[in-house]
Amino acid sequence: MAQTIKFLDPQEAIKIAAGEVVERPAHIIKELIENSIDAQSNTIIIQTRAAGKDEIIITDDGSGMSPEDAKLCFAHHATSKISTVHDLETVTTYGFRGEALSSIASVSRVELTTKIDDQKSASHLILQDSKIIVDDFASHPTGTTISITNLFDNIPARKKFLKSDDTEWNLVVSIFQAFCLRKPNIHFKLFHNGHMSYNCPPTTDIKVRCAQLWSGNLSEQLLTIDPTIIKNISISGAISTPHYYRFNRGQIFIFINNRWVKNIEITKGLIKGYDGVLPAQKYPAAFLFIDIDPTQVDINVHPKKEEVKFLHPGIVQRAVEEIVKQTLSDSLNKNLSSKPVLAENNFSFSTNSILPQSENIIWDNPEIAQAKQPFAYQPPTQFHTSFQKLGATPFFHPVSFIEQAKQALSVSRPEKLLKNDFIYEQEPFSIVGQFKKTYIMIEKEQQLILVDQHAAHERILYERFKKNADIKATTVQLLFPHIVKLTTHDIQQLEAHLSLFEKHGILLEPFSQTEIIIQSTPVQMQAKSVEEIIHLSLDLIKECNLQADELFNKLHDKILSEKACKAACRAGDTLNHEQMSNILNELEKTENRFCCPHGRPTLWSMELKEIERHFKRDYVGSKQNQQIIF
Repeated sequence: MAQTIKFLDPQEAIKIAAGEVVERPAHIIKELIENSIDAQSNTIIIQTRAAGKDEIIITDDGSGMSPEDAKLCFAHHATSKISTVHDLETVTTYGFRGEALSSIASVSRVELTTKIDDQKSASHLILQDSKIIVDDFASHPTGTTISITNLFDNIPARKKFLKSDDTEWNLVVSIFQAFCLRKPNIHFKLFHNGHMSYNCPPTTDIKVRCAQLWSGNLSEQLLTIDPTIIKNISISGAISTPHYYRFNRGQIFIFINNRWVKNIEITKGLIKGYDGVLPAQKYPAAFLFIDIDPTQVDINVHPKKEEVKFLHPGIVQRAVEEIVKQTLSDSLNKNLSSKPVLAENNFSFSTNSILPQSENIIWDNPEIAQAKQPFAYQPPTQFHTSFQKLGATPFFHPVSFIEQAKQALSVSRPEKLLKNDFIYEQEPFSIVGQFKKTYIMIEKEQQLILVDQHAAHERILYERFKKNADIKATTVQLLFPHIVKLTTHDIQQLEAHLSLFEKHGILLEPFSQTEIIIQSTPVQMQAKSVEEIIHLSLDLIKECNLQADELFNKLHDKILSEKACKAACRAGDTLNHEQMSNILNELEKTENRFCCPHGRPTLWSMELKEIERHFKRDYVGSKQNQQIIF
C-alpha cells in the first residue's frame, strides 16, 4: 500500500511555522525591539520603508553578540533565556522561545551587524532563506543593527494578504507606542520613509511620555495611578478623566508583568470602571501596568505572546474595575473640595440660565432657518417665588402644562406618518412636558411616549444636511485659528482629505509637521467640536482598509452625523412648548425617524395597560368605555 504520510522538509516547515510569529511587518518589529530591550539597550532606533514591507532597520546600543552567538541566534529554538519548560513560570525577558529570528530569516533577507564591548570588529552576517551567504567583519559601535528586506518574497501567497501601507503603518505605530510606554527609560526613535515620525527621549513621568507620543491635550487629561496592591495584584499607570474619550480602543494599553498584551477580562474591568461616566460607545485612554505572581498567569498561550491567560481572571478584572472607579472618585472629590462654597443667601437664580445655547439651535441653511424658525426664543413662564428662592429647577418645563393640556395642546395629524403607534391618522396627541430636560413626554390615547430630544433633533439635522450636501455650508471664520496637535503621519493622512472637510465648511491647513490649524467651522459648530471630528475621521481612516471612493463616502457620512450631533439640542437643554412641537413636526417628515445616525432610538412608548398593571389596577369594559376597578 502506498505511503501517504511523509515528513515535511525542515525548511518548508520553518516557513509555515513563521506565519504564527511574523504575519506582518509590525510583528517583526515587535520581536526585534524585544531582543534589543533584552540586550539592555538605552537607545533603540526603528526605520521603515513602505510601513516595513520594503525594509525594516533596527539599531540599538545594547550588549551585542559574539561571532558565535550571532550565527547561533538564527537556529530554530536556540535561546539563552530558558532551559526547561518550568522556567516559563518565572521568565522575565521578552523573548524566550528562540523562534523569532529563525522565523524571520526563513521569510526574508536578513543582514545582521553586531559587536560586544571587548570585540575589536563587529560580526557581519547576511542570510537568505535561513542560509548564511555572507560571514565577515564590519565597523560598528557596541550594539546591534539588523536589517530586514525582501519580506515574504519566497511566500507570495502570504505577501498578497498584507494590507495597505497606512494599515500596516498604524500597527507599527501601536507597537512602537506600547514599547515607549512600557520602557520610558529608553530613548526610542521611529522613522518612516526617511522622515522622523516620533522622537521619545527617556523620562520618568508617564504624562510626559504620553505628550511625546500623542499630544499635550491627552497628558493634561490624565489621572495617574500610584502603585496600588489589590488582592496581591499591583496596579499602576494612568487613565483619562471623563472629559476625554476616544471613538475606539486605540489608546488602551494593558501591560502584564512588563509585557504588552490584549486581554478581554482586563478591558472589561476598565470599561466597567467608567460605567455612567463616559457617553455610550466612547472609550477612555488608559495605560495600566499590572504586576502579578508569574505562576498565576500564562504568557505562553499565544505564538506572538500577544495574549495571556489568568488562573483567576475574575479577580484581576474586579481589581482593575475597583482601581479605576476609585481613581475617578478621588479626582472628582478633589475637584469638588477645591471649589469655593457659595453661601445660601448669596445664591441667585436666572431663568435665562436654563435656555438652550444658540449654537445648539441653528440650522445649516440661513434661509431655511429664517423661514422655519424651529427654535424661536419664547420667554418661559416665571417660576413660583418659592422655586426662585430655593434656586430649584422644576421637574417639568416651567409652563403650566396641565392647564395647556386641557386646552389647545392637542393637535391633529391629517396624514399617517409614523408606523409604530407613535401618531395615528386623525388621532390627537398632547405634549405633557419635558422629563429631566432630556425627553419630550407625549400623551396619546392609551400611550405615554418619550422622545429623546437630542436623538430626534440629531436625526432631523442629519437628513437635512444630507439633502443639502451639494449646497456649500455656511461657515464662520475663526478670529483666533484653533491649533490641533497630531502626529506627522496623521497630518499626512488628513492632507488627502482636506477637500472633503472644506466641503462641510471645515477649513484645515497644515501648520507644521505635527500641527494643523482650523481656520473656519460650520455655523453650527465650534472649533472644539471640529477637533473631535478630526480625531474621529483619523480613527476611521486608520481602521478601514477601503478604496478611495469608499473611504470618501464613509468619511462624508461620518462628518455629516457628527455635524448633526454637535448642532442638535442637547440633553439638559430646556425647551419651551413651541420648540418641542417643532421637533415633533420635523421628526414626522424625516426618513429613518426611529433612530439617530448613531443608531440610538429616538422614541419609546408605554401602553396604559402596562402602566396600570404596575399599579395593580384592573380593567373591565371596552377600550372606548373603560371602567377602573379599585
